[in-house]
Amino acid sequence: MNDESRFIAAVLKELATSTAVILAAWGALGGATNALTTKMRLRDALRHILLGGLIAAGMGSLSMAVITAWLSLPPEAIPAGGAAGSAAYLVGVFGPAFIEMLLVRLRRANEGSGDE
Repeated sequence: MNDESRFIAAVLKELATSTAVILAAWGALGGATNALTTKMRLRDALRHILLGGLIAAGMGSLSMAVITAWLSLPPEAIPAGGAAGSAAYLVGVFGPAFIEMLLVRLRRANEGSGDE
């Protein structure tokens, strides 16, 4: 194996074990769950999957703090083992829907202010 192959193998190994990538995968699965349960068009489903992954990866470990506050769990639940994937999944399920809800409200507010 040459140096270039070793480098590529090392990069792929680091990428596969990256916390952000793992959280993104869980978030994408959450987005897919959201898309499947709401029976949306393929384009919208792909958007939810992508958004779920991006939101979960972007929030990182903060997602568990948000979930514990939302569900009124004790603060000791934040560092619970294996909970990061669960939190990322929930963020992937509800994050895209939350963002779409905010965008709809902002659009309505802008449409209403343009009439004045």
